[in-house]
Amino acid sequence: MPGSARSLQISEFIGLRVASTTYYPSHSKNGVNISQRLVINAFMNIASRANNGEGRNEVITLTAWGKLADSCAISMSPGKEFHCFAELHTYQGRVFVNDQPLMGNDGQPITTRKTSFTIVRLLFGMESAKTIATEIQQGIRRPNWDKEGTPDYEHWRQVLNMRKGLQYQAGSPMFGYAKVQQVQGPGIGAYNPALNTTTAGQVENAVVAAAGNPSTVQNTFAPTAPVAPVAPAAAPTQTAPIFAAPAGV
Repeated sequence: MPGSARSLQISEFIGLRVASTTYYPSHSKNGVNISQRLVINAFMNIASRANNGEGRNEVITLTAWGKLADSCAISMSPGKEFHCFAELHTYQGRVFVNDQPLMGNDGQPITTRKTSFTIVRLLFGMESAKTIATEIQQGIRRPNWDKEGTPDYEHWRQVLNMRKGLQYQAGSPMFGYAKVQQVQGPGIGAYNPALNTTTAGQVENAVVAAAGNPSTVQNTFAPTAPVAPVAPAAAPTQTAPIFAAPAGV
């Protein structure tokens, strides 16, 4: 059969909004390191005649790995806008019913082919008005946080600098805005820096370098825009984000 034996695939997503995020800490499986990852449930509002002309609402799941996962966990507040390129992957995954794995007559878990999207380039957009209002109410940011030259503006810059240095603390239920899910199961152990990492871990630095993402400060200072209409969704059960204003400012 003439032609190329190779295929090219890339998926582009524009104007997504964060619905929820779940952080899986780095670990090892059967002696092989697995980098940390962030699973992002994102709203899409696709232009169409659906919903009385407001568009068709969809939810898509994307994954960020390694250092990019850390950056996204502390930056992706609920409702935050973002745009990305992602690679499609397929894998054999378990089938769950009511959060329980479905078992076959032979006692083995039933699996099916599933798809996932791994973020390879990322651009943050504006935060939601609701998140900004909530953080002002909680004292995390001050009313004039976005007005350059004011004390509130300088206070917010200190908060952002503090966030940049955040690292996941073992056992914490939250990391930034993300709910933490501990990885469990046969062969699961602690991440061992002396071991080689998986393919995702080996390319994580290249992914971060290619993120094409302006500084968090610049994005956060952008004017707030209304959140695009999306389908109602139940908020995940979680504690407040582990963010606090710097002491003494």
